[in-house]
Amino acid sequence: MTENYTALYEEHKKLGASFTDFGGWQMPLKYSSELAEHHAVRNAAGLFDLSHMGEVWVTGPEAAAFLDYALVGKISAMSVGKAKYSLICQEDGGIIDDLITYRRGDAKFLVVPNAGNAKVVAEALAQRAANFDVVVEDASAATSLIAVQGPKAEAILLRLVRPNSTPSSPGSSTTPPLRCPSPLPGTPRICCSPAPVTRARTASKSSWTTTPLPPCGKQSRTLPRTAS
Repeated sequence: MTENYTALYEEHKKLGASFTDFGGWQMPLKYSSELAEHHAVRNAAGLFDLSHMGEVWVTGPEAAAFLDYALVGKISAMSVGKAKYSLICQEDGGIIDDLITYRRGDAKFLVVPNAGNAKVVAEALAQRAANFDVVVEDASAATSLIAVQGPKAEAILLRLVRPNSTPSSPGSSTTPPLRCPSPLPGTPRICCSPAPVTRARTASKSSWTTTPLPPCGKQSRTLPRTAS
C-alpha cells in the first residue's frame, strides 16, 4: 500500500508521535499518554491534524440543488456557515461514504469525505454534475486540515479569528475555521481550518509546536466516554 504523509508529518515526528496507517496515510496515533490526550479533548480542547481527509469544493449557481441531488439530505436547507453530516450513495442505495458538507456561501460548499474514499467521492460528484451549472474541484492534495476538538474549541478559535470574517475563495489562506458537531458518538464538537499545504508547512514551524493546545492523536478521539 502506498504511504501518504501530511504536510505536518515531520512536526509530528519531532513531538514524538507514534504513527498508524489510516486510509493509506501515516497518521499520529498518540504523542505520549493516550489518557492525558483523551482528557484534554473531553475537558478543554486538543489539536489534530486531519489532512488525510478529502476536500472537494462545489461552487456555482446550482450548487445547492446539485448537492440535494448528489447527496442524502436537504443540503440546500443549510444556512451559510452551517454544516451537515450526510451520505453519498450508489444508485442502488449502497453507501459510498459518509461525509460532512459545509456551506461557505450561497453558491459555495465544501464536501469533506473520508481519507480512503476521497478520490471516489470526488469522481462520483463530478459524474453527477453533468446536468448542473456547477464546478466540482478536488482540492484534497493541495489542502491541509487542522482541527481543534473539544468543548472549548469554539471559544479558543474565536480568539484567533475575527468573528465577522468573510468566507474566502476555495483554498484561500484566509479561509475562516469551520464549526460542526462531531459524527463520532459521544465526542465534543470540532472546529476545523482548511489551508493550502504550503501554508500549513510554514505554520507548523510556529503555531503547531508553540500553541497551548496539546497535540493529540487518533486514539484520543475514539477512546470510550467512560475512560478515566
